[in-house]
Amino acid sequence: MHSSRIKIIFHIGLEKTGTTSFQRFCTRNARRLIQHKVLYPKRSSAFYALNHAPLTASYLPSERPDDFYLRSTITNSEMVKSLKREIEASSVAKVIISSEHLSSRFRAPQIEKLAEDFNEYECQIVIALRDHLSRLFSSYSTRVMSGSDQTLNEYAEMVLKPDNLYMRYADTIRMWEEAFGRDNVIVFDYNEESDVISSILSKIALLHLRTELTDDHKCNASLDATVIEALRLINIANLNESAYRSKIAYLEFIKLQYVRSVLRKKLQALSHGSHWRLSEPYRDQLLDIAEADTLWLAKSHAMTVSLIKPRSLPEAAPDEFQDAVAKLLAKILTQTICDRWTLYRFNMFSRAALFLVLEKLRNIRRR
Repeated sequence: MHSSRIKIIFHIGLEKTGTTSFQRFCTRNARRLIQHKVLYPKRSSAFYALNHAPLTASYLPSERPDDFYLRSTITNSEMVKSLKREIEASSVAKVIISSEHLSSRFRAPQIEKLAEDFNEYECQIVIALRDHLSRLFSSYSTRVMSGSDQTLNEYAEMVLKPDNLYMRYADTIRMWEEAFGRDNVIVFDYNEESDVISSILSKIALLHLRTELTDDHKCNASLDATVIEALRLINIANLNESAYRSKIAYLEFIKLQYVRSVLRKKLQALSHGSHWRLSEPYRDQLLDIAEADTLWLAKSHAMTVSLIKPRSLPEAAPDEFQDAVAKLLAKILTQTICDRWTLYRFNMFSRAALFLVLEKLRNIRRR
């Protein structure tokens, strides 16, 4: 099909709006989507695992070679050519490209370059919004799960800076509208309790595929505040440890991801649904941003949505975390690992990771 007749749909997030669920659905059904003249590109260099993060990475400066969540091994021009070859060879009417990093990492120069690179196609941008406070908590949890030792307030201070657009929806949407045209940007309100896959498909005129294609994905269980605080303390214990650290950065990344995933499951089983509490200055600042975004969306997109949901403001939330709670969880976890695991079940890398975690948890208990 001639490129001018192909519509490319860029699903750009936002992060923490069910993007992984949609990407897994598209990846699982990629072959069947082709039968409906819809391409979810998987054969070019632009795709990895579930999404098109490598395409996003190719537009960004390679200042962080250790960022294994977002990396590209080829140049941007080669990446775009690779993707276009797959598109042109597919004979489809629509192409879905999905990467939440497009909204979180791109600024005007990258967005304008993306629009220029695909200007021979009809392009459409799809972006889901989530209420600011619950998204802040969710993104903070993900950051800690990735190894950060920041407190919630430290993270809030970072993302609420005037030059940080992570929580500023109106500013983010405006950049995409300026590059692709306002009529080509579709914005909708993400609801955790609704079917996000159906929501996205309905916005791109593909809702009929929801019942025709398979989906066995279960939503990830949210981690409560106590679990995340315990993981943050473990991250602190691991930060300056070198005795068990791999000399190969990617192996170290994989090892720590594995360890954190095991710890997360253990801690979540022991927790009881504690809530977050954001310090008043940061909460007020976030509420001001949410109010401004809500007014802009009502005026520019006729969206009558509240970007601060009542359930995001738990009345029974504690004023602050008690380190003793996280230390108790760490103590129980240490005992559980010692009681139920044996070193004979692990290979060399896993043994090193286990020794590291046990030693650091014991150090936390001694404090």
